[in-house]
Amino acid sequence: MKSTPLLISLTHTIIIAILFLTSLFYPSVYATNSKPTGDGSGVSIKEMIETKDTAVKSAEVDSSLDEINTIEDEYERGQPRSAVTGYLRAARTGDWTLATHYLDYRNISDTTLSVGKEELARQLAVVLNRTVWIDLTGLSTQPEGRANDNLPSYREAIGQVEYEERTIDILLQRVPRSTDRVKIWKISNATVEKVPDLFKRYSYTPLGEYLAKELPAVDFYGIMLWQWLYFSLMMLVYFIVAKILTWGFSIGLNHLHKNISVDVLKFIKGPVALVLAVILARNFSAEANVTVALRAVTEGSTLLIIACCWLLFSFIDLMKIILAKKFIAQDKPLAVYLLRPAGTVIKIVIFILAGLYWLENLGFDASTLLAGLGIGGLALALAAQKTVENLIGAITLYTSAPIRIGDFCRFGDSLGVVEEIGLRATRIRTIDRTVIYIANSKFIDMNIENYSEREKLSFKPKILLAPNTPKENVDSLLHAIKELLTNTEIIDEAPRRTHFKDYTIYGLELDIMAYVNTTNFDLYLDTINQINLDILALLAEHNCKLQVMSDRLIK
Repeated sequence: MKSTPLLISLTHTIIIAILFLTSLFYPSVYATNSKPTGDGSGVSIKEMIETKDTAVKSAEVDSSLDEINTIEDEYERGQPRSAVTGYLRAARTGDWTLATHYLDYRNISDTTLSVGKEELARQLAVVLNRTVWIDLTGLSTQPEGRANDNLPSYREAIGQVEYEERTIDILLQRVPRSTDRVKIWKISNATVEKVPDLFKRYSYTPLGEYLAKELPAVDFYGIMLWQWLYFSLMMLVYFIVAKILTWGFSIGLNHLHKNISVDVLKFIKGPVALVLAVILARNFSAEANVTVALRAVTEGSTLLIIACCWLLFSFIDLMKIILAKKFIAQDKPLAVYLLRPAGTVIKIVIFILAGLYWLENLGFDASTLLAGLGIGGLALALAAQKTVENLIGAITLYTSAPIRIGDFCRFGDSLGVVEEIGLRATRIRTIDRTVIYIANSKFIDMNIENYSEREKLSFKPKILLAPNTPKENVDSLLHAIKELLTNTEIIDEAPRRTHFKDYTIYGLELDIMAYVNTTNFDLYLDTINQINLDILALLAEHNCKLQVMSDRLIK
């Protein structure tokens, strides 16, 4: 006897497992001809909220009138709106005994009655949940019902359901109360007669039926507890399936490309797997378990938007890692500092667009908000025009890297060392130790001569000999200077020019040109100092006098 509860629990577990596996691998069996086609298929979250708020306000306004005009009834069936409200309230709490008081069972067939009154009330609730979103504000609050709806005076329409290529009206009917023959409103017996046929088309899957009967009748935003549990479980299963698929794909990709980054594999196994799971869940979950309220929530694509945002954010982070390695390999370390703010800006834009798309899916008009953002963005862009120009200039300096921090350059008429490249301006320390700040927007348009980019330094002494210097002395001097340059190890092999260049009014001009293989300016100065001393000695040795220009001639 003690094992009976355990046996019952085990039996329930086996039934749930079988039903779940059936609905998972064969969802189309229960989805055939079960997609809602009534007037509730296009309802949105916004419409659900607005309808609920309007109904509450309308009930408060009409409460005083109801006390005067409405027929007294234990189940509030004196008017169409209160009758439907009472039935829906009973269905939402799962009190099917109470719900039977809102259905008219007179003059219906024995076959239909054999289903059971409570079961008919439940089946009707399933059909309505799957096909019709009932706008309570559209129902009459008058005991006589609505007069101008092209229906008999004793009937009121709730909604319409598509069945076998025709439309079936869900009707209320004013019938005499069994106790005193006072006219009250119930769901029409003509509608009740059609409930079994409608239920065959719009019923839940076996697992859905089982969960709906076994779990408490609790709902959130019109979605029952069993639906939250069912679709959460389905999402978990499809996520596991997606993880297995992406894991196998990652293994195959790793075999094909041995040097593939670990970050790429993490990207595939993480956000790609989640997006794949959401797509699988949206396309392969049993349609028969989707109600109008659930469809309104899923139309918001909340989980899909979250998954896509995570996918895009992770992709941006992945690109930051790849670009950082690329910039470092290209000797552009400053460009790496731009990746983080640039990625943040892109993420903010994606987040805003995703939020607007989400609001639009929920039924809210995002165009007004978008227009406001556009006007605000235009005003901000005009106010921050110079700042934006400087920021673009900083991006250009970071990415193209014409200069780096520590470079000695000529900027226009100034010489100095670059100390900082900021987002607004570049700071330069001049030879006189003063500091110049140049806006980046102007700096990128300047002619920049970067001395630090030189791989070697030139040696070009200006030598003018006296006009009366003999040819033999000039020739021997040139050969001696060339030999001097050849014997100096730090001098580059080419060019080593030593020529008699021109006759000038100042004297005989020599063309001496060579490169010192160093970028160390101190070593360069020491080298040319020694070469100049050696040339001075050669001038004396070969009896060549330098031309001294008078101040008058210089002027």
